[in-house]
Amino acid sequence: MSHHKLKRLRVHGGFLDRLDLHFTDGLNCIIGGRGSGKTTVLELVRFGLDRLPRPTTPAGKAAEERIRALISANLGPGGRVELEFESQEGLTYQIRRGAHDPPTITDARGKPVDPAVLGSTILIDAAIFSHNQIEEIAGNPAAQRELIDRLCAQALHTLGAKITQAQGALRESAQRLLQLDARLVAARQDLVDLSSWESKLAAADATIAGAGVAPHFKGAAEERELREQERASLSAAHKAVQRLHEHLGPATLSQVRALGELIPGAVQQGPNAAIFGDLARELHRRQNELEILLSPLVERLAALGASLEQSRLLLAQIHDPQEARYRELMKEADAHASGLSAREEAAREVLRLSGVKAELVALDRAVAEAHSARAALLTSYEALRRERFVQRSEVAAAVSARLGGKVRVIVTADADLSAYREFLAILMKKSGRQYNAPIDKIIAAVAPTELAELADRGDPGALAATADINLEFAESLLQNLREHRERRLELDVLDRQDVPRIELNIGGEWRSAERLSTGQKSSAILPILLLESEAPLFIDQPEDNLDNSFISDAVVPQIREIKRRRQLLMITHNPNLPVLGDAERVIVLEADGRSARVLAQGDVHAAKEHILRLMEGGWDAFRLRQERYERP
Repeated sequence: MSHHKLKRLRVHGGFLDRLDLHFTDGLNCIIGGRGSGKTTVLELVRFGLDRLPRPTTPAGKAAEERIRALISANLGPGGRVELEFESQEGLTYQIRRGAHDPPTITDARGKPVDPAVLGSTILIDAAIFSHNQIEEIAGNPAAQRELIDRLCAQALHTLGAKITQAQGALRESAQRLLQLDARLVAARQDLVDLSSWESKLAAADATIAGAGVAPHFKGAAEERELREQERASLSAAHKAVQRLHEHLGPATLSQVRALGELIPGAVQQGPNAAIFGDLARELHRRQNELEILLSPLVERLAALGASLEQSRLLLAQIHDPQEARYRELMKEADAHASGLSAREEAAREVLRLSGVKAELVALDRAVAEAHSARAALLTSYEALRRERFVQRSEVAAAVSARLGGKVRVIVTADADLSAYREFLAILMKKSGRQYNAPIDKIIAAVAPTELAELADRGDPGALAATADINLEFAESLLQNLREHRERRLELDVLDRQDVPRIELNIGGEWRSAERLSTGQKSSAILPILLLESEAPLFIDQPEDNLDNSFISDAVVPQIREIKRRRQLLMITHNPNLPVLGDAERVIVLEADGRSARVLAQGDVHAAKEHILRLMEGGWDAFRLRQERYERP
């Protein structure tokens, strides 16, 4: 299996100035006395790869601050770290980062690369665990989920992208529905206004007829109404053509002309050139075809727009003298001015609102279509989330089988309720009610999709009965969702994460990780870390809190088996890991209090004198123990 590899680390400035370490595939061990910079090496790798712990929890924040302080103290104000990293596709990246700067990345040709690749888990990935971080995983469900996800990173990365895309589509759908709702409210008010103005127009006609106004006055008013209709229809046509031209105009042509540049030259000439070269040529062909098809259309729309503008100017020339004659005629009708003015206003408003009935029919149809499309999006979204759960469950089952009844993993779907709880707490925060206890009951008994249905049909009784909460609170919550339509639609997008539970078999009894002792936590988590993955695994002192028999009997065999398919880097004080693990590279560091340096690098045989001295206490101590063990 191809996998990612860290090839080289160089440090400029600070405690590890001029340190230059080369790593190999397989097992790499860094050894040395206390204070020789071993931990700093691992944290510099983490820092260069921008993999600091997430400060989303107090523990994560404390860990991030500790690592940043360590980096700052060891690199100094002007120091920097350089990494050479090879991806599983065989692409080489150079990563450089100063003590107080973001990372910069270049490829093998020196061309800049978007730093976002550091967070992709596809192009560049690494699993890095500081001292005692393994034990912390046992008490952190999110960290356990991340641990399981690493074992199916590519599949979940693809699924995650699809889920994010589905959420984006649902949010766009929500905006569409909110806009349609606003237009419906306005159109329904316009319908009420139309009825009122139609009544006023009829009354004005009756008044004018009763007052004996000459028929030509009424005819002039009707002709003026027709001129208003002419202007309105010409304006509507011009706006429609203008919208089409804006939609299909220069911006679209510009996007079409960019199709041929979507595949970079480096990718076309890379290891998968057979795929991307053909694709680039296809994009160029389609670009030319689309440009040929679109250009005449854009030109014709522009010509039509110009023609409509010319018609508008011509119509204005025709209307101006007609309007002047109308105004002169109205001067003769001063005695009936108020009645004619009232009729003119009513006729103008009836004309303005005349399309509202058709608009309401179109809006009702658009709303129905938008709801139907949203239902399909929700079905797809839930299917993707179920697929993610299935993927995690399959990985959990494989882990349990692989670890032979010693460790098992069980995944519970939708069990992380934190985002759901936060959503409801924000919704009810300004309600003036005590909301913590009822919200806890709701999230335990009612799924977000069920709550959405209850809100849509306005059924507080069902919510109160299902969640065993006060009816008044249920009414208040559902009313909030109805009044804040955008929050109700956001409820559809809530992503309750799956929660894995890691358990250790102790004397035939399965105990969950958070209930284990410190050593047992390591015994449960470390075997999972050592499973097959594309990402290299870097651990600081994995042997801590583990007895030597477990290391020799369980950890070392797993290391020897997995190192053929995964790069490992371990900082250790335990000789069993490099010696029994048959490390391909042992790096020996030493320090004098002011700076550190590499004392030796090589295989176990090349480093055996240092291993004996640092880890066994020297030849004499090693032989003395051997003699004592051999005494009857």
